[in-house]
Amino acid sequence: MNKLFLSCLSALLLFNFTEGAKNYNGAELYSKGTVKYGRFDVRMRTISGSGTVSSFFVYYNESYVGSPEPWQEIDVEVLGKSNNIFQSNIITGNAAQKTTSEKLHTFENLSKAYHTYSVEWTPNYIAWFFDGVEVRRSTGKQVTDCSVKEMSYRFNLWISNEPAWVGTFDPSILPVYQYINWMKYSKYTPGSGVNGTDFTPDWEDNFDTFNTSRWAKGDWTFDGNLVDFSPNNLVVKNGYCIICLTKVGQTGFSGEVPVDQGTSIGNFKNETGMKISPIKYPNLGESFLISLDGRMISQKSALSNPNSGMWITKSNNAFSQKVIINK
Repeated sequence: MNKLFLSCLSALLLFNFTEGAKNYNGAELYSKGTVKYGRFDVRMRTISGSGTVSSFFVYYNESYVGSPEPWQEIDVEVLGKSNNIFQSNIITGNAAQKTTSEKLHTFENLSKAYHTYSVEWTPNYIAWFFDGVEVRRSTGKQVTDCSVKEMSYRFNLWISNEPAWVGTFDPSILPVYQYINWMKYSKYTPGSGVNGTDFTPDWEDNFDTFNTSRWAKGDWTFDGNLVDFSPNNLVVKNGYCIICLTKVGQTGFSGEVPVDQGTSIGNFKNETGMKISPIKYPNLGESFLISLDGRMISQKSALSNPNSGMWITKSNNAFSQKVIINK
C-alpha cells in the first residue's frame, strides 16, 4: 500500500467508532490470544469485487494507540479490483508515522477456488507462501521492529474508500462471501521442528464449530472503511467459517458453501514443478492419516491398487506431509 493509503491501514484494527451507521456490513474475526513468532497456514477462498479487501493478518492489538506503542502488522490482502493479485505487506513505526513494504503477487482466478496462504514470522525473517510455494521473504529493520510485541491473528472483509488502491466499489455485487476452510498455527521452535523445520504444530481449527475460547467477532469500524463490522456476518456452517459482506439489514449467510476440492497435483509433481519419487507402503489398513497442504485430515483407503492414483511418501519413520495425486 503506498503512502496515499496510510489512513486506510488503520483498518486492521482501529477501535475508532464513527457516528452514524454505514450502508454496508462486513465482518472481522480475531483471536482472543496473542503469540510471538510462528507459522500461520490458512486455507480460504477469497472474493473478487472492485473496492473490496479480503484479508488475513497478524497485528499488535495496541498499534492504534500511538506513541509510545509501536505499530506491528503483517498482511495478506486480496484486492478485489483484480481476481489475480494479492498483496503482502509489513507495517511498522507507529500510528502517526508508519513504514510499509507492500508487494503484489499474481495468481490467476483467486476467488474461483480455495488456496493456502501461509506466513512465517521469526526474529530473523518474515516469509509469505502461496499453496506451499514461497513468494516473498523479508529481512532487516522491519522484521526486527515486528519482534517487540506479541500479536493477534485476524481475518476481515471490508470496502475501502480508496479506489486508486482497490478500485471503485459497485454495490450490485453484494452479497459476497469469504470462506475459511481451516487454519493451522505452528510454534517457532528453532532447530527442533517437524521434519527438520523450525516450526512445531500447535493447533488446528477446522471450523466444525465456532471456538469461543479462541475467536471473537468484531463490532467496530474505522476511517477509510465503508462498512460497519457486524458479528452477524460471521457464520460457521458445514465446517467452514464464512465472512459476509452485505448491505445493511441483510446480514448473515443462507446459501450453500462451495466445497474445497483440494489442491490437484498431477504427474507426480509438486507445486514447484519438481519431481517427486512416490513410494507405496502396503498394509496401512483402511484408516490412516495424510495431510493436504499441511493440514492433517482423515482418509480411508487400502491403497491396494497401484493404479489408484494416491500415494504417500515416508520420512524418518513417519508419514510425510505431502500427498501426491496422479490424475
